[in-house]
Amino acid sequence: MLLRSYASRFFCYVSLLWVGLFFQGCVPDFLFSDPEWVVIEAFSHEPIFKRKTGILISPREVAATVTFDSTCIYDLQSVDQHDWNKVIGLGFVGSKNQDLGSAPHQVDGARVAWRWNPETQKIDLGCYAYVDGQRTAFKVGETSINQPTRLSIKIDYGRKEYRVMDGEPVRFNHNKKFAYKTGLYFGGNQPAPHTIRVRIKY
Repeated sequence: MLLRSYASRFFCYVSLLWVGLFFQGCVPDFLFSDPEWVVIEAFSHEPIFKRKTGILISPREVAATVTFDSTCIYDLQSVDQHDWNKVIGLGFVGSKNQDLGSAPHQVDGARVAWRWNPETQKIDLGCYAYVDGQRTAFKVGETSINQPTRLSIKIDYGRKEYRVMDGEPVRFNHNKKFAYKTGLYFGGNQPAPHTIRVRIKY
């Protein structure tokens, strides 16, 4: 009976992952002529086809070398300039507190965030995490335009902590093992004011 319960739970988790990936519409890199570059068209929040996503089981780290080119300079002319965009991350799947209307990464997950800072003329980098649906966001560093930068999220299951780059750890309390990678997203509230290009090399 116990074995059947575990098998049933495992089947549910795997089914949720496959359904999630189906609806994400992730397109493999080999279909692109320049696969490291991910593009968000003007007035969109994310690429037409999701990129750089996939299934993860008990991930210890998600990391990539990322380059923001000059298209990542923008001026929204409002307080939305301070909103965080997202570049790499992960969301954990399967939970009693998971509403069908909520994206799993907005319940339990962590992402590296970014935004153009007109005062410093640099890209701010941040931690953007959800724990039980509660968001935490703060700056962890910065980088320059056209400067390849290693971004990472470490997951410590013993301490139950996310650590985005060298930032302060964010405590979580779930026991989830199944996750998926999240990709490039602009916003915040407003969509990209023009075409945005980011190089993401895993």
